[in-house]
Amino acid sequence: MLSALAARARIMTGPAEWAERLHISVKTLQRDVEREFGMPYSKVRTKLRLSTSRVLLETRPVAEVAHRVGYSSPSAFISAFTKKYGCTPGRYADRSPAMDA
Repeated sequence: MLSALAARARIMTGPAEWAERLHISVKTLQRDVEREFGMPYSKVRTKLRLSTSRVLLETRPVAEVAHRVGYSSPSAFISAFTKKYGCTPGRYADRSPAMDA
């Protein structure tokens, strides 16, 4: 399920959409996600969006990445990214190879 969520991070963002696609109730989906990943659906979705964004930032501009991973605005994406990784997405994209070590 995690790979399916990652592949469709932007296309299907809400638990209701996933529940409908999987032919289960929203509550069942939420319980299954919590049991499988140890965190609520919203946190799984955010984690997937941000980890996917790191890959996309290697070749795409920040605004495009924000849109592609499902954020409503670049500023919302920048805020979430900075909170998680301690630097802005632009700075992350411009990082030198030495920062990866």
